[in-house]
Amino acid sequence: RWFSKIAKQGEKQQMFFPIVTAYNYYLSVDNITFYSSTEKNKEFQKGFRHLSNTMHFAIPYLFALVCSAVPGALSDAGDIVSVYSADDIPIRLRGGTTNAGRVEVFYNGQWGTICDDGFDIDDATVICRQLGFKNATTAYTNAHFGEGADPIWLSDLACTGTEESLKDCPHGGWGAVNCKHEEDAGVACGGTPSTTELFQTLNDQANALIQQAGIVEGQQTTITTMQQELAQLVANVPTLLQASTLQNSEISQLQQLMGTLDYKVDELNDMAVYPIRLVGGNVSTGRVEVWHDGQWGTVCDDNWDINDAKVVCKQLGYKDAVAAYSQAAFGEGTGPILMDSVGCTGSEPHLSACPHQGWAVHDCKHEEDAGVGCLYEDPAAAFSAGLTASSYYVSSNTIVPFSAVYTNIGNHFSGSTGRFTAPVSGHYFFVFNGYSGYMSSYCMYIDLMVNNSVYKSQWLYDCDTSDSYDTNSNSIVVHLDKNDYVSIRLRSGYGLSGYERTTFSGFLLHYD
Repeated sequence: RWFSKIAKQGEKQQMFFPIVTAYNYYLSVDNITFYSSTEKNKEFQKGFRHLSNTMHFAIPYLFALVCSAVPGALSDAGDIVSVYSADDIPIRLRGGTTNAGRVEVFYNGQWGTICDDGFDIDDATVICRQLGFKNATTAYTNAHFGEGADPIWLSDLACTGTEESLKDCPHGGWGAVNCKHEEDAGVACGGTPSTTELFQTLNDQANALIQQAGIVEGQQTTITTMQQELAQLVANVPTLLQASTLQNSEISQLQQLMGTLDYKVDELNDMAVYPIRLVGGNVSTGRVEVWHDGQWGTVCDDNWDINDAKVVCKQLGYKDAVAAYSQAAFGEGTGPILMDSVGCTGSEPHLSACPHQGWAVHDCKHEEDAGVGCLYEDPAAAFSAGLTASSYYVSSNTIVPFSAVYTNIGNHFSGSTGRFTAPVSGHYFFVFNGYSGYMSSYCMYIDLMVNNSVYKSQWLYDCDTSDSYDTNSNSIVVHLDKNDYVSIRLRSGYGLSGYERTTFSGFLLHYD
């Protein structure tokens, strides 16, 4: 997925997005103009797509293909590919449909298949979960979706069905198989997530990564500066010792300062941010796991309280914590227990900054694994509406009403007033398609209005009296504050035709 920055007020950028797989409609975004209504240049790192044809606008369920940082792991257009982190095993479905096919995994720079020895519905459930589906309906054997041509990477897969991704499942070892491609395994998945769920999950993950990256970058800069200062002091010591006027007390002070800098460098290294994740729950709850020394591990619940949970939730990008869980409330972990007796005050920037007994120092079992519940806000907002009047001509500037409301998630759009009201502050996407049929004496002249003031003058204009009808469309990204409202204004002396070919649609991309 490609990301971009939203420009300052008055600036605009042209962006181009690749074709991706979707359900029910073909996705494309050709030439989208971005605007911001605030002076602050905001980082906008959330993907989106809009669907349109000459008749209707709708927002279907969709899955986005995500570009991986793993070289060579890109797949063909139309494949269903897993959204994964750096330590996950990339997987894809081939030879089937949008939710079924032969299972292939990416390892050692090459895609390969899975042998069906021991392959069952529990293995299929984990694969479908990693691909973004809610469940698996069938586990297939005997190359049901055709034989693969690449290596057979895995055999004797033994998932329990509760794992988050394929990397957590036991298997016979990479390439250690005695199978042929006639035994290639496949799956059929079900339970497509909604657009809102998919966007919210990606948004939350991106927020956490952005926050952690900023902390790491700042600390790394401090460490580098101190190391440079230390090296300069070390280089100067021989010269200072040779100076006859240098007193022993001054030498001692320099040596103490060098020791202090050494200590501070070590202290900053110890405070490095370690990634965390929630497992076994949902988007905002789960067992807390931390990444340290090349592996994920759990946190013991000794002294675990709401202050510890607050730090975890803030590091993950949530505003606050609502609960601290103990006694493996979200199931027992399988890796090492990495932290015990955590003593956060609630103000620390990340979990690894909190006092604890030391990495992997504990007297706990996995039945004491700690968990959290974070404050989850879902300000879902999306609408799509159409003008049904056969002819709509105005003699004065007029806000266009839309009598047919097709979609209104959150009920933030009023068809009678033609007004969409922002439920939260954030970036919103809008698209308008205008149609004027058999109105040879009239033209389309549309302004985009925010709070009843012109935000984008002549946002859409079409005037061609030589034919029987005209159609035109435009789209935009706007930053709105809570309770700001957006509408479409038709200029005096201009007209539109309805028949539901004139449509206005929009949705929330990312809230502040």
